[in-house]
Order: sequence, then C-alpha cells, then structure tokens
Amino acid sequence: MKPRPSNEDLWIGRWTRALRSFPRRGLRHGLGHDCAVLAPPSRGTDLVLKTDAIVEGVHFLRTTSARLVGRKALARTLSDLAAAGATPCAALVTAGCPDKKSAVRLQSVYRGLAQAARCWGVTIVGGETVRTRQLLLSVSMLGYVPHRFSPNRAGARPGHLLFVTGRLGGSWPRRHLTFTPRLAEGRWLARKKIPSAMMDLSDGLGADLPRLARTSRIGFRIFPEKLPCNPGIGARQAFTQGEDYELLFSVSRAKAARLKKNWPFATRLTEIGICLPARAGFHAGRLPLQGYDHLA
Repeated sequence: MKPRPSNEDLWIGRWTRALRSFPRRGLRHGLGHDCAVLAPPSRGTDLVLKTDAIVEGVHFLRTTSARLVGRKALARTLSDLAAAGATPCAALVTAGCPDKKSAVRLQSVYRGLAQAARCWGVTIVGGETVRTRQLLLSVSMLGYVPHRFSPNRAGARPGHLLFVTGRLGGSWPRRHLTFTPRLAEGRWLARKKIPSAMMDLSDGLGADLPRLARTSRIGFRIFPEKLPCNPGIGARQAFTQGEDYELLFSVSRAKAARLKKNWPFATRLTEIGICLPARAGFHAGRLPLQGYDHLA
C-alpha cells in the first residue's frame, strides 16, 4: 500500500502549485530535493545573499489581501538587493503557519509570491514549513553583481552629497504592499559606480541614514525643506516613517552633476543633504533622528 501523504505534505503541494510552471534558469535540483542546487554564476560576479521576514500583526494584518502579503514578502527582500546593485536569481521561502485557516490563506499568499517572482525574474527553488503562533513568511534571496561593483554603507565621505529616489512617508495603509523595488535604478547606479555608499529605506530615513553615517564614520546635514514627501505628508512623517523602500545613497561632488544630467529613469531623484566630518555630528533641523524600531 502507498503511504498517505501527511497533512504538511498535502498543504505544501497546494501552496507550491503556483510555482510549478516556473522556468528553471540555472536550477539543477529543487522543489523535490531538500536543497536547491544551482549552476554557479559566470566568472567575474559576486554573489549577494539576503534574508527577510514579514509577520502578521507587524508587517501586515489579518485583513490584508493574501496575494499582497506574498508580493510584499518578496519585494522587501528585492529592495535590499536593489541597494546592492544586484540582479536577483533564486529564492527560498519559509512559511510559518499557525492553523488550518492560515494554511488555506497561504494558497493565495503563494499565488502572490509566484506573480511577483515572475514579474521580477526570480525563481523560487524551495523552502521550509514550521508551525508558528501567527502567520509569517521568511524569504532568502540569492543574486549576483559584477565583481567589486556593489556599493556598501562604508564609503561615504565628508563633502559627498546625499540623494534619495522616489517620495517618502505615508506608506501605510497601502503603499507598503504595492511598492516597486528599485532594482533597475540600483543596478544602473552600481554599474556606473556612482554611489560611494547605498542602502534601502525600510525603517525610515531618520533611522537608516544614521546607520549609514555610523558605518562610514561621518556626520551629515539634512535639509528638511528638500525632502520629497508624498502628497499630504509633512517632512516629519517623511523622515521618520518606515517602509518606503526607496534608495538612499551618497555621491561625490565630481559625480553628482553627471548623475543629475544622465539619470535615465522616471523615478524621482532628490538631493537631500550633505555628508560632514564625524565630529560635526548629525543634523536634521528640528526633525527627530528616529524611525521604526522592532525592539522598542
């Protein structure tokens, strides 16, 4: 007699049905193998690895569209790859499921994952399932970037100018679910070797910029009147609210003029401040140096 599949196996089969028509670019084994075995990237590239998680009650609500939950789980991780100037390749998804009702909901979550993965050229190659107290998704991403082309957070220097893409603030209740990761912009910036340091804005400019500054051992001055705010949003909200998923980067003065002249995207580009010597400290007018803190 054939042994009956466990409930877990049955649910995983239902969840991943949306993934079965994926092209298998570079995939030697996966979705049927406990490990995903990938063909190595071409020579002259660096691998980029990132993991991120979203949790019900923190990053989305029980009433949030399940497909948009899946989309956000993938897009958050892609935003970090964008800040590395990387091209995404493959992803692993861990699903935390508390009960049968959530298991049913995960079928639509995975459809959202699949739709987003096709949109951005990512192959979902496997994952894991665990029982949790609330629904969660953890996405681990593999990407690649030309060797030594990826900017980090440590290269900003006094006198460099600070830029952001897009508009800031007011991400809740909708835009945090529908934002577009700045993958094309990040790749273009990295391949042109324009940023001296770059990161994405997930916890808010008021929290993320100090992280970049501390890593680069610099100070900074932000000009609040220059912040590109979303409609109906003030400078304080644009500075402190999280989940914008825009790019923040520093540029030397020598490259800044070329950047402004040659920027090829419809995405807005705004100069918002300047890097200072570390002894000068952090200055943002009357705006508080704070953002979202998971452990506060």
